[in-house]
Amino acid sequence: MQRRTFLALSLGTLGGLALRLQPGQMAWAAETVPPEELFKISLAQWSLHRTLNDGKLDNLDFPRVAKRDFEIDAVELVDQFFADKVEDAAYLDDLKSRAEGEGVRIGLVMIDTAGSLGAMDVAARSKAIDQHKLWIDAAKRLGCYAVRINARGEQQDLAQRIVDSGRKLADHAAQHEMSVIIENHGGPSSDPDWLVRVMEVADRPNFGTLPDFGNFPDDVDRYDAVEALLPFAKAVSAKAVRFSEVGILDTDYDRMMRHVRDSGYTGDVGIETSPPSQEEEARAIEITRDVLREIRQRQSQVVPILSGDSLDGWTRLHGGQWSFEDGVLVGRNGEDWTTNPEVSGSWLRTDKEYGDFRLELQFAINENGNSGVFFRSAQEKNPAFTGYELQIHDSYGREPTKGGAGSLYDVIAPTENRIRPAGEWNTATIVAKGQHVRVELNGAVTVDTDLTRRERGFIGLQNHDQRSVVKFRNVRVQEL
Repeated sequence: MQRRTFLALSLGTLGGLALRLQPGQMAWAAETVPPEELFKISLAQWSLHRTLNDGKLDNLDFPRVAKRDFEIDAVELVDQFFADKVEDAAYLDDLKSRAEGEGVRIGLVMIDTAGSLGAMDVAARSKAIDQHKLWIDAAKRLGCYAVRINARGEQQDLAQRIVDSGRKLADHAAQHEMSVIIENHGGPSSDPDWLVRVMEVADRPNFGTLPDFGNFPDDVDRYDAVEALLPFAKAVSAKAVRFSEVGILDTDYDRMMRHVRDSGYTGDVGIETSPPSQEEEARAIEITRDVLREIRQRQSQVVPILSGDSLDGWTRLHGGQWSFEDGVLVGRNGEDWTTNPEVSGSWLRTDKEYGDFRLELQFAINENGNSGVFFRSAQEKNPAFTGYELQIHDSYGREPTKGGAGSLYDVIAPTENRIRPAGEWNTATIVAKGQHVRVELNGAVTVDTDLTRRERGFIGLQNHDQRSVVKFRNVRVQEL
């Protein structure tokens, strides 16, 4: 089910309890992440395509409109609006000069008019490659970091032809220190598995994806699809089509942008709106821009508490092996866990205790593995019983129980078992405010309840036993 994202979202909502701030109040930790380090906001030219096509806006003036009308200082051009200017150096220089005069950066050009890179006809495909190279040269002249291409052509063996064409273009773009990116833009490219395979086979560092929040068939989970494409992303398209007075109706932007952040992507997120009429274009851009700004501000309050190479700020308890592998914390060879409330096994705890907080993290568990995330726990005795444990368990597809994946162990079962198969990354959020606790797992609220056991304590990560291998990354907290 698609959910709405509103501009006026509070910092967090716990069932019926909204955590609202009055002017001047601070409901988060003093340490924050500068918003500009999270992602940049750009404006895709397609957002004003009706205005441009009607001649009410000239292509040369688009950077000025982006900056003066919408306060956006990066743009993404579409070749359709200056298709005959690809080799017109004077025109390109004028466009770049106007952008620079406004303090606007031209990030990329979306290429739609240069032919089919997946055409079965060799001559047609070769011509398309040459035309795309001209656009790469033009984009370089404009100061772009990338061009967007389409993966189109006859579907038989299309992937291999796109790989071949993509490699040629990526090699050409590399001479300009630029990238070539494919958007999920209909046909096989909107199948995330297909597009991921193209990236893996092509194997070029400057050949990547442009995940678009839309452009997926109805039977594809767009959140999972974007998550799959993000490891290859060199740009992101924040598609929005349906709007309320203050929000976006087609996509849960908070959830989608959480995937963007967890992937490590910090580049441009391009506003690409397409409301029903020309009269609504400007407002659609403003709404999407403000939603992204609000999300970026909220994300800046949820700060990392686990680095990718150090356990500074954490205390190791009762053995177990912890190590970092490619920035991921891995727990192995856990010791001495029991269901006895008086006895603890091996775990990590934060040096600091937390009361009201929002905790975000990702985890993966091996086949038959077991682990957990503790919160509001004491150091002495069993932290699953002095506080609470979000249970991590390899139990994909099983019925939810009080001891199964996503439960608060021995306290409450989740409303549904959202755990992914062994080895896959899961995304979890725990929000605790007073006695109220809310858990989200892989995009769904699975626990929403009041608890009376304890309202302050340590956050911890469990290393359960000899056969379990648990991985953690993107561990962040916001004090409320």
